[in-house]
Amino acid sequence: MKIFKLITALIITVTFVLGCTHDDYVPANGTGDVGIGESPDELLVKKFSTAPVFDGDIDDIWSEARPLINKATVTGAGDREITLNGSSGGNLSLEPTDLMDPYTGESYSYSLRGGHDGEYLYLLFEWEDDTDSQQRESWFFNPITKQWQQENKYANHKNDKFYEDKFGFMFPIGNPAGFSEGTCTVTCHGGLTDPQPGQKVTRHYMKNDGELTDFWHWKRDRHALAEACDDGYIDYPWKDGVDLSGTAAANARRNDEGAGPYANNQKFTDTDTGMVGPLYVVPGAENYYWIVKSEIGTVAKEVTGIDENGIISYEGGTIDPNGDPAYSQGFGSKRIPSVIINPGGQGNDGRSEVQVKAIHTGSGWQLEIRRLLYTGDPTDAEFKIGESIPFGLAIFNNAAIAHGQTNYLSMKIEN
Repeated sequence: MKIFKLITALIITVTFVLGCTHDDYVPANGTGDVGIGESPDELLVKKFSTAPVFDGDIDDIWSEARPLINKATVTGAGDREITLNGSSGGNLSLEPTDLMDPYTGESYSYSLRGGHDGEYLYLLFEWEDDTDSQQRESWFFNPITKQWQQENKYANHKNDKFYEDKFGFMFPIGNPAGFSEGTCTVTCHGGLTDPQPGQKVTRHYMKNDGELTDFWHWKRDRHALAEACDDGYIDYPWKDGVDLSGTAAANARRNDEGAGPYANNQKFTDTDTGMVGPLYVVPGAENYYWIVKSEIGTVAKEVTGIDENGIISYEGGTIDPNGDPAYSQGFGSKRIPSVIINPGGQGNDGRSEVQVKAIHTGSGWQLEIRRLLYTGDPTDAEFKIGESIPFGLAIFNNAAIAHGQTNYLSMKIEN
């Protein structure tokens, strides 16, 4: 097995509002066969004589595929006009200015290889990341207010990052206007009007009615059991017959049809005390980042009450967080997960047909990705043998929305 070694190099950051080019590409030195080479912007999808074993490990066959090696850089996305975190209480001064802060300027080295066997497209996607980030809006106990709260979804500062790792890919469906030249940037619209509480003023939607973009979105915690990503698409922002383009409500990201592999650990509100907390808990558990749906009713208990001191009641016992630092904000080992997960379709429906086998090596992510070249679904991109298709990608390092991105890429499917 060959493990891709990321190269430490000088990062030259080129900042744009809606994306980055490959100007910050730094060639890898000695990471591949000289005869194969590498590219900063073209992924050559190799015709495999034998398909790799789809298990997340790196088989020798991958050494035949030329890597696309580049960096995904977090660039600015426009100022916030309204608070995004409930903890801010509407005070915009408590949150950073740009939507991508405090991640702006971060850059993540990655390698992407491609292959096909005439039926499936295979991708090997590796990027540098020393930490397997799994804390996603976990519940903690505030001993001063005696209340349960959640970590912020959107980091207010560099020490406020409690989210999961993610990736995203975008491919055109058909020939949407401008995608060949702009890839992901054509779906990104900033300066949107009339933001309501929690709404961002930069959103993804298509410029023209009837156009579509295929969007693959993998989330470390929420896809842990599904071993797939959310296969979805971006279209025009119609909702209930109303054209929302130009407004902060114009979110046109949709999921393909299929079972959802995750849901929120809903809020419980005690009708007597008014105290709020998570609906499900696993008493005594430490360093757990999700609750499996099948655990509910067994190891995972439904909350039945929260008293004025924050003591949680459930059938069979109580949780008293007072004086216990394990429930504290930031690094408490007993913080309670915000997410319930289940296997979903596991590759058997449209939403989960992009399958992902993920391994965190200790220094980075190593993911094998597989999808049929042609699914027959009108909301999926078609990968045609002998042709090229433009695409863009994004890496989310412990972030909800802030993502390093590389646009203006192309994929050539070898005959």
